[in-house]
Amino acid sequence: METQKLWAVNIPEEPDSEEILYPVPSKELGEKVVQRLRKEAIEAFETVGECIAEAVTLEEWDLSADEHSKYLQENPNWWDETTFLDDEVA
Repeated sequence: METQKLWAVNIPEEPDSEEILYPVPSKELGEKVVQRLRKEAIEAFETVGECIAEAVTLEEWDLSADEHSKYLQENPNWWDETTFLDDEVA
């Protein structure tokens, strides 16, 4: 039996920081979130936006499926609220 891959968006505190993974329900949604956050980073940070944008990535979730599911239950639709605008990341 093949295990379904789980996905998360990496939004590190700084471009060279360790990964901080935020689970997403699908790869497709994760790709959209990454593209939006990259665009916002470039627009919000004139001099370092490109570096910040490159650090935002879609990653395969390597922790337990239960942790992935629990995060999504506790943080429904976090991807709609997370932004680089106004220096706020949920």
